[in-house]
Amino acid sequence: MRGTVPAEHTEGIQFCQQEIESDMAHVLPFKGEPTYDLEIAGTVRTLPLIQVSPDTWIAYYYSLGDTEVIDRAARILAPKLTGCEIFITTETKGIPLTHAIATYLGLKPYVVCRKEVRPFMLSPLVVRYKPITAKTEQELFIDGRDSKKLGGKKVGIVDDIVSTGETIQAMAELVRQAGGTVVKRAALLVEGDERGDVEHLGILPIFKLMNQQGGRK
Repeated sequence: MRGTVPAEHTEGIQFCQQEIESDMAHVLPFKGEPTYDLEIAGTVRTLPLIQVSPDTWIAYYYSLGDTEVIDRAARILAPKLTGCEIFITTETKGIPLTHAIATYLGLKPYVVCRKEVRPFMLSPLVVRYKPITAKTEQELFIDGRDSKKLGGKKVGIVDDIVSTGETIQAMAELVRQAGGTVVKRAALLVEGDERGDVEHLGILPIFKLMNQQGGRK
């Protein structure tokens, strides 16, 4: 049976058709296999292949609770993020990696962007953006008290998986509004192709149906 993922877990795993059809180095032929083995930070995880369009599947990695990968990844990524004075991430899946990296580097606190205004927030900053995978505009918020922690600081953006990059761009805009400067970006994985602007430990490939000549259908 082909895998399915609850709607609340699908953020960042879908590509618009235009993005998928572009020339990406990590497009593999889909041959009906249900899973794909990917090495992440020296460990191998068997990932389900999730169908996101009639001819396209992606390997889906759910990082929450994977303490072995998070710990190993943080140890590898932390030295690459020296020079950062504070980190920012977004709820929820970016938090464990950010926490681990900050702990290894002795940086505290870090800032978490929220996807809706919480009652405890004072004078929150907001950025509105529309990922190409979303039908409607989305928002990210940070508490006004957290924005003061970013002011004048060299900031590192951390997330678990980067696909189209809209979320990390939205976080960068919040950092700008707060008066900080983004100096590094990092993630466990990127989707589809290499990204020179994000430190990462692997690439989630895209799987496409191919015709008999080896071309995409």
